[in-house]
Amino acid sequence: MNDAAQQVWSFVKTMAIAAFIAFFCIRGFVFEPFKIPSSSMMPTLHIGDYLIVSKFAYGNRLPLTDFFFWERDPKRGDIVVFKRNGSGLPGSFFGLGKTLFIKRIVAVPGDRIAYNNQTLFINGRVVTTEDLSKYDLTLPNGKQVQADLKKENLLGVEHEILRVPGEAGPVLAETVVREGMYVMVGDNRDNSLDSRFWQWPSWGFVPKEDIMGRAEFIFWSWDENWKPRLERIGNGLRAHMTIGLGQTLEDARGGATA
Repeated sequence: MNDAAQQVWSFVKTMAIAAFIAFFCIRGFVFEPFKIPSSSMMPTLHIGDYLIVSKFAYGNRLPLTDFFFWERDPKRGDIVVFKRNGSGLPGSFFGLGKTLFIKRIVAVPGDRIAYNNQTLFINGRVVTTEDLSKYDLTLPNGKQVQADLKKENLLGVEHEILRVPGEAGPVLAETVVREGMYVMVGDNRDNSLDSRFWQWPSWGFVPKEDIMGRAEFIFWSWDENWKPRLERIGNGLRAHMTIGLGQTLEDARGGATA
């Protein structure tokens, strides 16, 4: 091999090593793809959606440790990927084999949260909803139902949820979310295994150190027949901020509805 060929080969090896290091640095510190395995976050996320998850949204974690170089607190309304030791249908970061889950944060440290008759109560206020339309929904057992598509105002954060008429759901008494803990609930309210069930009749909290990142946008999507859903590609996943705060818990008990 002549000198020119050696220089070219050396350059190619250097670039390959640099690309390899850059890939794992980005994967370890910045972004990670995630595949949606279940319908628990419909209508926001569908089975077959592929997401980009920001691993630096709440700080940079040293890989394979719980040590953060810097930190930012998760916010109410964020869709997050997190670890969970429990039952359910997990997803995974590609190639890592971790058991991970994806839900929406509905309560943060210091919040007072309760759930009754398909309705969330946070800090003594009803989390209000607005009827949008009917929604054709396939349940995990294959049954077809018409769910109610609603816009929920999560104390200043708007997003869409599904409710199945006639499903009362669990009843959970008002509880204060402990420091460093978060409450996770699926947008498909009557078909999601989440903080309402993990430790029922108490709330099941998720510690901050188990949150792996925040879902940012959908970068690809397949339907059940492996056809691309092009209309979903590029959809952002950050909740819309508003200012409505809902009714008080006392108002709701007096007959008001959400």
